[in-house]
Amino acid sequence: MVTICLCGFAGAESNSDTSSDDDLEWLDAEEYTLYWGDEVNSSSYLINAVDFSPSKAFDSDNDYVVLSVLTNRSESWSTILALNNSDISDYKNFDDRINISVLEVVTGNDIPTPYATISVSISKEDVHIAPVVKWIDATISVEEKRTNEIYIDERANVDIVIENRGSDQLESISVIQDIPDELIFDPDANINWNFSLDAYGKRTYQYSLKALKPGTYNISGTQVLVNDEGRLHSKFLNGSELIVHGPLINVKKSMSSDVVAVNDVINVNISLSNDGDRAAHVSFTDELPEGGVLLDGDLVLSKVFHPGDNLSINYSMRMDKEGRIIVPSAKARFIDSKGYEGLMYSSRYVLNVGDGSDNLDSDLDDEYLEYLNDTSDSSNEVYGGSIESDYNNESAFDSIEIEKEEHGLFQPVFDLIDYIKGFFSSDEDK
Repeated sequence: MVTICLCGFAGAESNSDTSSDDDLEWLDAEEYTLYWGDEVNSSSYLINAVDFSPSKAFDSDNDYVVLSVLTNRSESWSTILALNNSDISDYKNFDDRINISVLEVVTGNDIPTPYATISVSISKEDVHIAPVVKWIDATISVEEKRTNEIYIDERANVDIVIENRGSDQLESISVIQDIPDELIFDPDANINWNFSLDAYGKRTYQYSLKALKPGTYNISGTQVLVNDEGRLHSKFLNGSELIVHGPLINVKKSMSSDVVAVNDVINVNISLSNDGDRAAHVSFTDELPEGGVLLDGDLVLSKVFHPGDNLSINYSMRMDKEGRIIVPSAKARFIDSKGYEGLMYSSRYVLNVGDGSDNLDSDLDDEYLEYLNDTSDSSNEVYGGSIESDYNNESAFDSIEIEKEEHGLFQPVFDLIDYIKGFFSSDEDK
């Protein structure tokens, strides 16, 4: 044990000691027991028990402890504290930032190691909380770059880089990336989201997303999971927003009735809208079902639809043919100033045309008629509501057939198939 000159230390420490402000507020004191050579971190102040007074056969009032203090500002202080000693103080105030008091000093030949119990108070005006670094943040780094704005015919690129910061291999790493339903991988990719990383290794993911329609998509933050000896650590990145520009043309078709007698008049409503954020030129066409005769209105329209525009087209027709008649889809072909183009279809229906002798006032007809008159609803959601639950027996639909599926660019093919089915079904009824 080193013998310390008390006079020298007393002079050295006086330079860092300042008188405490009477109005200064302190946090609640924390007590620590320091053995010779021990160090404790108190709010980013490293306090070390550098030395003690020489051991004797019995405790003495002259026992003291030598402490050093290292701050997170690279400042270094030292002091000597003792109890019941007229020459050595029992506390030390360092620049009104930290106050250390000694509560007990134990030396002597009868113990293995001398120790001291101290009380440490930190000024409220100068609290230095040691930053807490999570295990996963110290182990891996994750960087992510995303395209946040595209046009509907463009791709959004995503780059994710995961790096092992440590010298140990990471055996089990998983990346969880939730993609909204309206976004797809383009080109289609089979990505292995589970992997391992060697010491200081790196893994890069690069892929592209394409939107099925314009809009604003909120993408949840990427999650990285690391399984370390059975303990699962997780890291979450911030979510992002993808804005997709472009026209969004919607076309809906509804009829005043789906069950009529021969020569009855049917009113048809077409709803066209641009729900996107870019203008487009729209060419609308509709066609009459077999046996239909146009009485009033137009089946064609050519118009520029600005964002938010909507238009209602109405016409009436008379049905001169009996049977189950396919009502074709209305079509809206569009192209914008950028050259992006597409073709949209409305839903199709089966129109039941009778000779007037059948009872056409069934509950099913009334409920479906109410649906048809509701032009605010989409015509391809019929079986999503109460009709499906009330009429889940196939025999209940013998007098009516409602086609709810839409097939995009292949719609004309399915129209032809439905027409052939309706033709043979009509012959069997006769």
